Amino acid sequence: MTQNYLDNLNLYRNKITLLIYKLMIAVVLIVLVRFILRGEWELMLNTSFVLGLMFVPSLLKRYYEIFIPFIVRLWIVSFIFFTLFLGEIGRFYANVPLWDKFLHFESGFLISTSGYILIYLLNNHHKGKLQLSPFFITIFAISFSLALGVVWEVIEFAADSYLNLTWQNGNTDTMMDLIADGVGAIILGLIGYLWMNKHKRLPLTPWEMK
Repeated sequence: MTQNYLDNLNLYRNKITLLIYKLMIAVVLIVLVRFILRGEWELMLNTSFVLGLMFVPSLLKRYYEIFIPFIVRLWIVSFIFFTLFLGEIGRFYANVPLWDKFLHFESGFLISTSGYILIYLLNNHHKGKLQLSPFFITIFAISFSLALGVVWEVIEFAADSYLNLTWQNGNTDTMMDLIADGVGAIILGLIGYLWMNKHKRLPLTPWEMK
């Protein structure tokens, strides 16, 4: 692993970001213990699931040697915290206006960012400079984000249809979710495109570009 990639892995890793990272996990753990002591087993199971997801990036690193930059790990943990912990368990979806749309917008950012890392992981045998244009990589990152957004909406539709849940609130809600996904993906894609043109490097990886 190159020194450049090691530097990218630790980008934005400092006392403040580490504190935020650990505090989110600690809050979920404390609430989990509280639910166990009070015998609220359904909430305990939901919180355990959230806590498990928050450790997925670390497990990928330990068991599969998939090294995710710290800033992306922080972003993933934050998204899980906002979505499943505050959104579902804290009932932010019901009580905070546009919370769902904010998270869809954030997911567009996050998944587009993951698209850059996915290109690197799928071609980690590659040596030398990456022979892909910034435009192509940007289109891939945006498309990857939009595709997963559509898949999620299909999952919500299936859950509502077959499990009698209420994840979707009609066609307008679904389209607004997809628009929020798309806006986040496009903004991040444009940032990535400008960054690649300036630095001649794939974001968050050690690859230089021709």
